[in-house]
Amino acid sequence: MNAEEILQNDGVYIYENGAWRKLEFEGPYIPLENGVYIIYFRNRLCAGCKSFDYIWRRFIDVFNKGFGKLVLIQCTDFFYNCNSQTASDSFIFYLVFSTPQVIVAIIEDGIPIYIERETYFEDVESLESFVYGVYERRKAFESQPIEEEESEGIYIDLSNRNWKEVVEKIKKMIFEGKNIREICNENICRIVLE
Repeated sequence: MNAEEILQNDGVYIYENGAWRKLEFEGPYIPLENGVYIIYFRNRLCAGCKSFDYIWRRFIDVFNKGFGKLVLIQCTDFFYNCNSQTASDSFIFYLVFSTPQVIVAIIEDGIPIYIERETYFEDVESLESFVYGVYERRKAFESQPIEEEESEGIYIDLSNRNWKEVVEKIKKMIFEGKNIREICNENICRIVLE
């Protein structure tokens, strides 16, 4: 598919061999292969996304393909107005409540072990800095002691791999009006409710 066709259709797309390919499956997008995944979350009704598209296209042109894989996840208007259940579930799983948003996920054994997100990039250089600096930031993060917080929350058992169940739990909390954020380390992510 070419870029213009994709921008008109909700779904999950991966960039391979110079072209975008739509992915279809049950549940959210969790890569099965080890590596780094750069995931652009986009809403078709998002004016900021249309501005960011220029930076994203330039980034694709200069991206070091050996570093990782590029993914685009698009809905019309977040998870609640989306013609792709996979894309909708992915917005929920990755807690994407603002766009444009780029997530860098490190995957090991089919489990996201480290995730970072950013919602503002001034230019392609700032996007490159965010993407290519992920290993350095991960190392710095993992060398810091983890502070426990007192709050209600759910724990995601990464070994279970029932991602659809996780999405349903998060969606239920969203509709109950809970404020949600995540705290993760190399073994577990905790969704904190406020």
